[in-house]
Amino acid sequence: MAAAETPPTTGGMGFLGLLSFRRSPIAVASFDPAQDDELLVLDALQAHVADRLAALSASSSSPGGPLLSLAFLSKLLDAVVSSDAAFRDALAVGPVGAALSRPPADRLAADLLDRAVKALDVLNAVSLALASLRGSHRAALTAASCLLAGDGAAPMLHRAQFARARRAIARLFPDAAARGAPTTPSCSRAARALSFSVSSKNWSSGRHVHAMAAPPPQGLAPAAGCGLGLALYTMSSVLVFAMWALVAAVPCQDRGAAAAAGVAPPKQAQWAAPMAALQERIVEESRRREKKGSSSGNSSSSPSSGLLAEMQAVERAARELSSLLDEIAEEDEAAAAEDVSEPPPSPASVCEERARDVVERAEALADACRALEDGLAPLERQVRAVFHRVVASRAEVVRCIEHSAGSGAGSASTGAPPPQPHSF
Repeated sequence: MAAAETPPTTGGMGFLGLLSFRRSPIAVASFDPAQDDELLVLDALQAHVADRLAALSASSSSPGGPLLSLAFLSKLLDAVVSSDAAFRDALAVGPVGAALSRPPADRLAADLLDRAVKALDVLNAVSLALASLRGSHRAALTAASCLLAGDGAAPMLHRAQFARARRAIARLFPDAAARGAPTTPSCSRAARALSFSVSSKNWSSGRHVHAMAAPPPQGLAPAAGCGLGLALYTMSSVLVFAMWALVAAVPCQDRGAAAAAGVAPPKQAQWAAPMAALQERIVEESRRREKKGSSSGNSSSSPSSGLLAEMQAVERAARELSSLLDEIAEEDEAAAAEDVSEPPPSPASVCEERARDVVERAEALADACRALEDGLAPLERQVRAVFHRVVASRAEVVRCIEHSAGSGAGSASTGAPPPQPHSF
């Protein structure tokens, strides 16, 4: 009989190097036909995750366009839910669930449980951030609405309307001293509904995601990657990637450290290529925004405010409107300084041409606000649904581990032989 093949080296891969994600021909030939169902359902999980991530990457492949839109995040959360369903289908196969309590899969399962708890905290923080976006949306919509109150071919705009619009835009872009504190009543109300850890000033979404992306415990046997181990690692990776993308998109508290996090998917996994491609696009988008913000000196262009495409459109339209209002105010001040003997302009003295420019930019801001409003409520519902899904999935893993441990203890007490371990 030919000697067994020497396992390939994995130099420098860290945790991933401890796992061999390729089955040797000898191992495959030794499988009992009764194990076919277990192998099929485990392989189906890998194929499902790969298909969903590939579809997600293909649906958002417009060159140069923003990736992190409300539609993209909705599809990403759908992928998380469907991948979790495929994972729970695998756990429903008796031998698979029973193997969770045996080394080395038990350590990978414990790591998945820990990441699930961290994911719940991140989802809480994302829920709070989405509530803060509602406050920003209201401020922007107020600025647009007070300039669109009139109708007719020749809009008559009062300077009082300009002042109100500028105050609303100031709430949308607070100064650097006020940045980081809740700026709207909705933030405070949402904070009371969340856990104390997430609403604490010291809590950091960036550090939390970075901790989720840390490699699992060392010392895992290579056999852990031959099916069940890879399934556990796959679900951990899907959770980490989804939480990382959410934190990148919405303005979560102290999200700076999240940029260095992310998943390093193993090349052997079917889902590695689409996940790596999506991560690369998000990182590149963050770098472009950071470079743009630093070159323009505009703090609102900082990546700390989030990469959500719809919110960026609102901010961009609000800045353009604010710039025009500032120009008109400067022109009025210059005209007043030139001839102080003239009486001050009447409240409705804005020229028709300037009024049309203001209305045009106010309409652009209102359109951006509508696009944000249309997708925000469905995404908030999805975040809550994923939260409850992660809770239920974690409980199912715990149930399988406890049931397997109890069965093993019962067999030992009665003297019955332990269940035959499977090769996955």
